[in-house]
Amino acid sequence: MKIKRVAVVTEAGNGLGKTFAKILIHHNYNVILAASKKSYEDLSSDAITLEDFRLVKVDFTSAESISELKSLITSAYGRLDLLINNAEIANGFGQKISQLNLEEVKALYEINLFAVIRIIQTLKPTLEQSDDPSIINITSSLGDITKMTDDNFCYSNYCMTAYATSKAALNMFTHLQCKEFKPSHIKINSFDPIAMKNCTHNSVVICDGIKEEFINLISKPPLIQD
Repeated sequence: MKIKRVAVVTEAGNGLGKTFAKILIHHNYNVILAASKKSYEDLSSDAITLEDFRLVKVDFTSAESISELKSLITSAYGRLDLLINNAEIANGFGQKISQLNLEEVKALYEINLFAVIRIIQTLKPTLEQSDDPSIINITSSLGDITKMTDDNFCYSNYCMTAYATSKAALNMFTHLQCKEFKPSHIKINSFDPIAMKNCTHNSVVICDGIKEEFINLISKPPLIQD
């Protein structure tokens, strides 16, 4: 008997969580959408959406809350096949150094970087119960130093110091985890859903051609149960 794989998608403000969840459902996944604060409230009001996936309220700054998520996954499914770290917040658009609020910067890093580390630490044993586990860390071109130093890049003049540096740190963390996980069977990738060759505006949508890249990352043969 074919059974569905299990995925967790995190969501904290960019609105892409539901988009990722819908794609996963279409590709034969059971999906837990772990959301915080206003994202959870917004998703809770969408009754049609709630028929498709399991919505769980999670505080990504709390080790206890993430442990509760792990317990839910373990009791309901016994394993986790895919973790998509999509939760992020953005603030400080256009701010110069004199305008930065360090408390806001810390709050952004707490979600954009530290929460990712915390979630992977907690859910790694559950991922190891899968035959083919994967982690996808959602990143941004604003954290790509090579692109941001190219004057022809569409976002090169964007001044989002906290957000851009948090994504640069996430990219390095993902790279280091690739090396750490190489001997194991956990695969980890970065994915930028907003990447465009000729972008002229800032839009939190999965652009043409990028959706196929995401599908390639999540497509796996169905599990077979005796």
